[in-house]
Formats: sequence, C-alpha cells, structure tokens
Amino acid sequence: MKRLCLYSLIPVFLSMFFISTPCFSSTITFVPNPKEVDFKDTKVIVGSKSSLNIPTTVSDRFTVSIDSFKSSIGTLTTLEDNVPITVVIFSQKMKDSLSKDIVSILNWRESYVIAIGDNIRVIGADELGALHGLTTLERLIIDRKGKIPRGRIMDWPDHKIRALHLVLRLTTPDDIKQLIKYARFGHYNTLILGVADGVGLKTMSRIARKNAWTVEQFLDVVNFAKENGLDIIPNLNLLTHQSLLFGNKYPDLMYNQDTYDPRKEETYAAVLPMIHELIELIHPKSFHIGHDEVAGHNENSKKKKLSKGEKILPAELFLKDVERIHTYLKGRGVETWMWGDMLIAPDEFPAMLARHLHGAQEYASLRDKIPKDIVICDWHYFDKQSEFPSALSFVKDGYRVLGATWTSEETIKNFSRYIANLPTGGEGMIATTWFHVQKKDWNLVNKIIVTSSESFWNAK
Repeated sequence: MKRLCLYSLIPVFLSMFFISTPCFSSTITFVPNPKEVDFKDTKVIVGSKSSLNIPTTVSDRFTVSIDSFKSSIGTLTTLEDNVPITVVIFSQKMKDSLSKDIVSILNWRESYVIAIGDNIRVIGADELGALHGLTTLERLIIDRKGKIPRGRIMDWPDHKIRALHLVLRLTTPDDIKQLIKYARFGHYNTLILGVADGVGLKTMSRIARKNAWTVEQFLDVVNFAKENGLDIIPNLNLLTHQSLLFGNKYPDLMYNQDTYDPRKEETYAAVLPMIHELIELIHPKSFHIGHDEVAGHNENSKKKKLSKGEKILPAELFLKDVERIHTYLKGRGVETWMWGDMLIAPDEFPAMLARHLHGAQEYASLRDKIPKDIVICDWHYFDKQSEFPSALSFVKDGYRVLGATWTSEETIKNFSRYIANLPTGGEGMIATTWFHVQKKDWNLVNKIIVTSSESFWNAK
C-alpha cells in the first residue's frame, strides 16, 4: 500500500471554484491524502456519459455536493466508453461479499473504500463516508481528466470531530460558501459559525451591524453547509468580548466595559432570546458560548480591556453565567461548548505557553465546578511542544475536550496528534481563522484549512 499524493489536484478545481470569487488564492491544495492506496498501471475512463447510481439518503442529504460531482464529470467528454459509478452504504449483510480488510475499514465511522475496475464502486461506512469517498473520487477524476488508474483506495478519519471555525461579521455569504466548499474537500464534518454582530437576528436588532446578513442569507449559508456534509454549531461570544455585542448598546447591563453583568436578571432577558432564536433557526445539537479571555486576566489584558477603577469579573460570577446558560441549553436538548483558557493556569502547566493559560485569580479552581457535560474547547495557538497536558487534565476531570489551533503548522500537527492519542475524551479538533477571513487574507486562510484538514484526518 502507498499514500496517494493529491497535492497536484489544484488547477482544475480552482477553475471551477474561482470564477465567482476571483479574490481567493489560486494555490489552495485540497487534502487530506487517503491512507491506503493500491493502484495498477491500467486505467479506466470516466466522463459525461458515466452513469451515477447514488442512494437517495446520500443524494437528498448532500444535494449541493452531488451536483458538484455531476458537474465535474459533465465537463469530461470522450469518445470512449465511460465506466459506471455506484455508491453504496455498508451494511452487515455485505460482510460475506467483501474482504476482511475492507470490512475492518468500514467499521470506522465516516470511512470509505473506492474500488476502481470495469465499474467504480464507492462504499461508505455511513452517509458521510460515502460523501468523503465521492469527494476523493471527484478530485481524482478531475486531476486525471477522467483517465483514472484501476485499483483501490481505503480511507478513514483519526478524529471524530473535524471543525472549521468562521466568524461571519464583515464577510459576504459568497465568501463563506467558498470556504465551505474547501471544507468539504478537506473532509471537515463540522462548521462553527461565529455570529457576533454579523447577522440581523430579530433579537439582535440593537446589536447587529447595518450591513449584517439577513436571516434569509444566514439560513441559505447554513443549508449550503449542511449539503456539504457539515454539522452546524452556532457560536455567540457570551459574557466576554462584549464590545461586539452588548458594549454601548446595553450600558446598564455591563460589569465592566468588556464583560456583561451576570448578577442582573435583565442581562438574561437579552441573552437568552438570542440563543433561543438561533436554536429555532438552525436546530443545532451543540451551541458554542465563548467565555474566553475574561478582561483583566493578566496585566496586559487589564491595560487593554479595563478602564481606571474597573476590576476583573470574580470567578464565581463567571461560573454563575456558565451554569445559567448551560441550564437553558440543556433544557432545550442542546449541548454546551465553551473555550477552556479561563480554566487552566500557568503554574499548573509550566511546559506550556503561558500566554494561553488564563485561569489565575481563582479561575482554574472552577474546573471542578463547571458542569461535566460541557465540551471544553482547549485552544493553543503557538505552542511548540509535542504534549498538551491541559487537554489531558480536562479529560481526567471528566470533560470531553476538543483541541483548537490557529495558524502555526507545528502546533496544528502536534496538538492534533496529541488529542488523537488521548485514551478517552478526545473529541477532535477545531481550526480557527478569526480575523483573517474578515481581512480577506485568503492565502493564510487557505493554509489554515489545508494544514488542519490533513492533520485532523491523518492525526496518528
């Protein structure tokens, strides 16, 4: 077996994707690479006359993606006979007709096998596995101009959750859709949408920007993402970073200029309807509530975030807010995700980069008090070490944990590998892009997506 290098698959895909958005980089590479490939010297022909047989459970769920596949082969005209393509979902009834190695692969969620002969058969362990298989096949077909080698590809992910985090403020729906396409080709399965003040929700009429997306635009992007195989997790930065939400709009509800006040019931009369509206629109299984970088957590934060005489929010009020929102979400059947930086302190983890460990001033003691069914998103952006004991500490304390990274390739690779090798509790990884999308820094955004997709899929 050998690893198939797909780094050369760029040009044709870009000709499809960059027509409507020419500002994007023309050098994006679609990864991850399949784990096991066995190709022969002989080839088969795929073209516009190739028949495509796909289960309705796949075609109805991923309509946009299937249309992309059909469009890709529709551009390939040839006078030769075209090989038919069939997609199936693995079932235990198929075990006797498949080799043991294929069956063992298809027991993994989201895995797939592509068998290329006189016909092409894509077998997905589930619907997402079938989509990943079709996406890999699409890349192969377009790169080889329809002349693809006979043989077999077997592939599976090393992480359960592979998430891309995008902030919507100061973006266009077309920009985000473009990145969603890249996420599908990178085999991501989750999209965290940072709403901030970028969507004109009814409950956020006092907060949303004048040029905010309409609710209709937001839902169009959400549905587009779902049809590209992405589970949607809405993200509101609650409690902290309130210059983008409450700020001057609700001055009576602020504890300090960057933090709203959890002591006031009026605060939740504003916060909870926002959460409710997002849940009603998206029906998510999880909701990311933010809660990172409490203003005043270190001297630099005090200088930048607090005015003279203002103090950091006490840890017990942080806990009060988390518990209040978690109780509301749990009552709606929605899982809570939150950032973990306020729950870990530098003196606990001296081998880690201290600038990302903000849980001094009693905050780290909250790690025993935060509800255990909250998923902790443990972000580390520039660490160079190979181990991330903060994540292990969260797991030992009873939490499920997601690693979160940003631009550093070394950190992305090391942290992804570390989370994948945790004995339990490692849920997966998050690739953040933060302000680079708003700044249209497409080269860097593309690098984040590419590096993270390879590291998240092939983590071990």
